[in-house]
Amino acid sequence: MKRIILIVLAFSSLSSWAQQDAQFTQNFANKLYNNPAFAGMNDAICGTLLGRQQWLGFDGAPRTGLLTVHGNIPTTLIPVPYVNLGVGLSVSNDNIGPINTNIFKFSLANKFALNGIGTISVGLGLGAVGMAIDGSKFEGPDGLGSVDADPNLVAAAQTGKDYGFDLDAGVYFRSANNKIWAGAAMQHIAPAELGELPGGVPSNKYSIVQHLYIMGGYRYDLNADWMLEPSIFLKTELSTTQFDFNLRATYQDMIWGGLSYRIQDAISPMAGYMRDLGPGRMKIGVSYDLNTSKLRSYNSGTVELFLNYCFTITPKPKITIHKNPRWL
Repeated sequence: MKRIILIVLAFSSLSSWAQQDAQFTQNFANKLYNNPAFAGMNDAICGTLLGRQQWLGFDGAPRTGLLTVHGNIPTTLIPVPYVNLGVGLSVSNDNIGPINTNIFKFSLANKFALNGIGTISVGLGLGAVGMAIDGSKFEGPDGLGSVDADPNLVAAAQTGKDYGFDLDAGVYFRSANNKIWAGAAMQHIAPAELGELPGGVPSNKYSIVQHLYIMGGYRYDLNADWMLEPSIFLKTELSTTQFDFNLRATYQDMIWGGLSYRIQDAISPMAGYMRDLGPGRMKIGVSYDLNTSKLRSYNSGTVELFLNYCFTITPKPKITIHKNPRWL
């Protein structure tokens, strides 16, 4: 029964795959994936690894891996007015049943200082998206891998991966006191058409549709020890919309816990730990989604883990030696 449900979910999206981007709970930890304008906004070199296993106990359930790296280009390398560049790289792998999707994205952003207000960044993401469908993972009338009865399944049993061009654009704002942040981005601006269904007709290709992401949050310092950060995350492919409401509490800038609610989908407790390590700062986090939709009867929840490390490189001070000519 679980596999049948997954096949329906997969095939319902082939012609125009809505909401096909990977879903995450701890979106505050991987903003670069959703918004290329975030590149360099931490004023440090940052790397993040994130893994997500969705719908535990559900055969062929979504599994996602993500790596992001970003940082600033020193202004001394490009001494041009109003040029303050950040660069980033995102690599993701997403599996849902027979469908495997890879995205490779290079991000370039430029930050502008708004005197007394904050910093605004505008960015572009350029890369490629690749998709493959493994027909052997479908279950036909005669069991797993039996695809002879359906020509669409036969076409899906292709080898190799089809790649297409991908383009994103975004804007991100951070207030001068680091208490307010907000961003918006459009992904897959030029929707890639990948693969072909039977007949080789262009209209039979399936496409990656455009996605709009909007995010924002506020940091409120309760006292010297405690900080609260409510935030929202909106995702839409301009047909359906998904809202996440989040609240995190941090104690002494070291331990944090919180709750996320995704409307009509899940409620997610989460927790994490932060500490200085070597030349930078390490963060780890975990979340567990408790499904609230009709799928709750078919799975045991969703687990997501992330590891983040940020550090800065401090240039060595230039030492100038002065000699007295009497001592030469």
